[in-house]
Amino acid sequence: MTREGLSVEWDDYLVVLREDAHQLLAWGYLDSRHELSVARDEYDMTGVIATAMDRRISAPETPERFMVYAVYNERPISPHGELGKNRLRLDIQIECCSARPKTYFTFEAKRLRDDTVSSVADSLVNYLGDEGIGRFITARYGKESVEAAMLGYIQAHDAQFWFGQIIDVFTRDEASGQNLFCLIERLSWERVIPDLPDEAVSSHRRVEHDPISCTG
Repeated sequence: MTREGLSVEWDDYLVVLREDAHQLLAWGYLDSRHELSVARDEYDMTGVIATAMDRRISAPETPERFMVYAVYNERPISPHGELGKNRLRLDIQIECCSARPKTYFTFEAKRLRDDTVSSVADSLVNYLGDEGIGRFITARYGKESVEAAMLGYIQAHDAQFWFGQIIDVFTRDEASGQNLFCLIERLSWERVIPDLPDEAVSSHRRVEHDPISCTG
């Protein structure tokens, strides 16, 4: 299958990629809970989950359709011709090789904390700023995609709390007229798969690329 002339089929294909990427993430989290309990930071956490996701692809009980996927951790990319150590690195990227062009689903991971080292405000800056969701909005990450995801490691409060905090930031941004987040659709709850019940999605304009929806 190729993209040209297959808009409906292509959209369906991207829906499957979205759901399968989330399923791999859910399995990876389930399989790595012990290792996550001793991980030091989000880099350790992301590496542990990505390794478990990759193992699931080869597991005999995993449905055959997952064999078209590859999981990458800290994958280097060069959106503006960066070389060597100057290349950007994606936390987790799922590559699908069942169609041309190949398609991708990218997860950017951040910790959501409220402690003496990182306050709620600090966590929101990391999650929503230039090094978080801003990477997708500016197309530094995921320029070839119409959807990506923020992976929030909740280490304080709960999903409902952080959902409310993010909505407040988006609302203040719109009211100020700055529109830093280029919102098309405001954040709303959305369950992509049953195994990940605490997710929400927002949509954002991009200057030179298709809009992007970000689940998280």
